[in-house]
Amino acid sequence: MKKIIFFSLLVLSQSAFADWILDSNQSSLDFITTKNASKTEIQSFEAMQGRIKGGQATFRVDLSSVDTGIDIRDDRLRTLFFNIAKFPEATASLKIDSADIKAIKLGYSKEMELDAVIDLYGVKQTLPVVVQVTRLKEGKLLVFSKQPLIVNLKNFNLLEGLNKLRNIAKLQSINAAVPVTFSLFFTKK
Repeated sequence: MKKIIFFSLLVLSQSAFADWILDSNQSSLDFITTKNASKTEIQSFEAMQGRIKGGQATFRVDLSSVDTGIDIRDDRLRTLFFNIAKFPEATASLKIDSADIKAIKLGYSKEMELDAVIDLYGVKQTLPVVVQVTRLKEGKLLVFSKQPLIVNLKNFNLLEGLNKLRNIAKLQSINAAVPVTFSLFFTKK
């Protein structure tokens, strides 16, 4: 009997702390830019990796995968703004209690207020993020931004690159506060 109880506890504890792997094909990461105070556009990143393991969520974005729908703009973002030769990726990490995920019943959601440590352009900043976590079915998890995450480019030393973009495109302005939204689909491994 003791062996059965021990085995049951072992299985339950492994399930609660199992790895969740990001399915990048079903996930999205978008950011919104506004230029000349009135032209707003949605851009995205196509290549990302992520996992939730042992109470830590980690996320990597390949900055060369930026997609604005315009090739020359993508190239300028890669070279003039992100400087991907020096900073090829951005990362985010968040502490998330595995027990909180396990407590969500199938088909239900839970709102969570977390702190995300964002590493972008060699600068780390902690930003609050509000997410909705939904257990879709056994072994499937959806995490999406309940509110946009506002990234202030000044805090990441990106104003110089922003001004290069503004000058080359002959724009009067590009907003330095960038809303970011995401929808992340995870599978339990």
